Amino acid sequence: MTEHTNHSENRDVLVLKRQFSASIESVFDAWTKAEILAHWFGPEGFVVSHSEIDLRIGGKYIIEIKSPDGNSIKHFGQYLEISSPHKLVFTWMLEDQPCKGSEGFCAETLVSIELKSVKQATELTLTHEQLPGKQAYDGHKFGWNSSFDSLATYLTTE
Repeated sequence: MTEHTNHSENRDVLVLKRQFSASIESVFDAWTKAEILAHWFGPEGFVVSHSEIDLRIGGKYIIEIKSPDGNSIKHFGQYLEISSPHKLVFTWMLEDQPCKGSEGFCAETLVSIELKSVKQATELTLTHEQLPGKQAYDGHKFGWNSSFDSLATYLTTE
């Protein structure tokens, strides 16, 4: 069963939940191994053109995706907390990227991924904090949900 939930009325904090039919280790690996992340990250129609992950506290990541119209969008930040396979916290930089939700904004935001085993599935809770307004909130809500759709497809076909 797939579930979308927004628990926050505050537009600078986005909270989404989703269940995936995969082990907690597989879901954690999908977020922390560049070669796996490259198969699913980004909204539908987008393709990961480059990904690097230095999975350690203070380590940096960069994920470059290409939109269907050829725009290149870079997502980057650094890891603040890693508790395998249950939790991952990282900064998420907005620097006027050419995508819905980031265009025109420059801000350091914070993303927390919490994973919990639930029977034969994994429940993921994503909290994206410090979003600079409704446009960023709405754009990231769309982007994360679409990425989750891609992740669910990847996890069921791997």
